[in-house]
Amino acid sequence: MTTHALHRPRLLSMLVLAGLGLASMSAHADDDRFSGGWHSALTIYGWLPGVSADLRFEVPGSGNVTTKSDNNIFDKLEGAFMIQGEVRNGEWGFFGDADWVKFGDQKGRFTNIGGEHIGGSANLDSRWNMKGGMVTLAGLYNLNNGAWGFNDVLFGARYIWIKSNLSWDFSLIGDGGNVNIENSGHVSRQTHATDAVVGFRGRYNFSGSNWYMPYYLDAGTGDDTFTAQVLVGVGYAFDWGGMTLAWRYVHYTQDDDSELLKQIDLNGPALGVTWHF
Repeated sequence: MTTHALHRPRLLSMLVLAGLGLASMSAHADDDRFSGGWHSALTIYGWLPGVSADLRFEVPGSGNVTTKSDNNIFDKLEGAFMIQGEVRNGEWGFFGDADWVKFGDQKGRFTNIGGEHIGGSANLDSRWNMKGGMVTLAGLYNLNNGAWGFNDVLFGARYIWIKSNLSWDFSLIGDGGNVNIENSGHVSRQTHATDAVVGFRGRYNFSGSNWYMPYYLDAGTGDDTFTAQVLVGVGYAFDWGGMTLAWRYVHYTQDDDSELLKQIDLNGPALGVTWHF
């Protein structure tokens, strides 16, 4: 059993315990969005994540190659955008979230070639870029709400698409085993995955002010993938909506050795504006 598989039941158990705690909070309906009738909200975020990734490529003459990036920085980010929407009627609602990110000119390293670590010395120079999209669609059910804020449980699915290009230029000296790879080259791969997700989202209002704290957390799994997402921040409410500064973390793993994505973490600040309708 993989390390990622061991973490999955633990994280799902934490979500269940969190839900029981949120549901036990006292509830009284002071928020108009829960008083009946249709209500909606639209949020647009500018997201600035860093990336840390393990990606698998099939390099001609050597089989699978894993390249790893430890760069958790913003200066390779070429674009990121997030839009989020909510529609509800009373306790029930629908939630949607769509994201797009692109990274360019990332430095990386080959960690193994043909399933084996390299024997001998190797001068490696690899670069890769990555772009992708992520869409989450979920139903909502309100656990409780009041002047203090609200808590929702969510249940739905998340889809991710990632495409990456790898280029390399290196020399190998010593016992290279069966390594028979060109000194330079370029390959491109992409992957798609869909996971069922469950989680919680909500907001806590600071008493006597327009300031509030939004939060979101979920976890999910598919045939060979695992994903988790956390967001927490601080916001200021206006009559028309609000502005939020948050920190967002997204994690994905894919166990199938034939797929591009081994592991990826996106981690960084997001500034959002919300309109209520």
